[in-house]
Amino acid sequence: MKDCLICSKKDNVIFFDNYIHQFEQDKKYFDDAKLYKCNVCDFTFVNPMPDEKKLYYFYKKIYSSKIRPPYYELEDEGIKKNSFLKDKNLSYLIYLTSLIDFKKIKNIYDFGSGIGDIGYALKKKFTQLELHCSEIDEFCKNTLDSRGYKNYDDLNTIDKKFDLIIATHALEHATNINDLFKKFINFLNPSGYIFFEVPNCPQEYWENRIYDGSHLLFYTKKSIERIAKIHKLEFVNLSFSAHSFKDDYMYQKYDHENAYKSGKYLRLIKKILPNSILSTLRNYKLGKDSGKLSKLDWFINNTGENAYMRGILKKI
Repeated sequence: MKDCLICSKKDNVIFFDNYIHQFEQDKKYFDDAKLYKCNVCDFTFVNPMPDEKKLYYFYKKIYSSKIRPPYYELEDEGIKKNSFLKDKNLSYLIYLTSLIDFKKIKNIYDFGSGIGDIGYALKKKFTQLELHCSEIDEFCKNTLDSRGYKNYDDLNTIDKKFDLIIATHALEHATNINDLFKKFINFLNPSGYIFFEVPNCPQEYWENRIYDGSHLLFYTKKSIERIAKIHKLEFVNLSFSAHSFKDDYMYQKYDHENAYKSGKYLRLIKKILPNSILSTLRNYKLGKDSGKLSKLDWFINNTGENAYMRGILKKI
């Protein structure tokens, strides 16, 4: 029996499935990963968790490396410069500014920030914002520096309080969600907020998944609500967003079939074509299969059939 990483009980934890790697090369970093599920929390998690040193190296050197879709875009300075204008990031701005008065926000902390699109976009409008983050990925650090972020490699060195903590597509990569939320609460000002977005993983998510990527924790509405209750947080909002599960499977399949399998050819093509054109070609192929491409309403549909789940929390 394994202890649930939310409620710490083991009586209702069962073996759920074998872990499906996105790339064969990832197996050496994730050891003998299996999936277990707590039926009380409706929460699925990896056990055993990967070795911390292996995981650190993976996220620092491998996760956003050159031929892993769509991360090869991070090499293109033009794409990075304007990435904050993507539909996804504009939807975050609409969502956040409709629920939070940013005139009262000063310090933002972005956990697992990537290249820091959200904070950077917010600062374009609210110039008083000070940007902080934790991001170990070496492909992101130069962009974060140029955008004015203070980057903390070690969460234990953070000695500031923040008005807004952002964690978009980062919580699923955590190894201990309760410890992480304890840190968040310690970092948070009394009137501060936590904004998160994670993959939405009800039964429908599992039925046709292609791979588990490098995700370690798999959330549902119930599991997120239990985390909030344990840590005495209340929801300002809890919503569903992004494309459908059907489209999500399509994107997974495309990336799975066209990444490392064609890596040698991709390296050759990249010497000839800019990454912006490669990205357009990829999106065109996906667009042919899914109808319209790049729909802003994917991120504001707010139905249980959407592949992502987002919310804003505050202390009770």
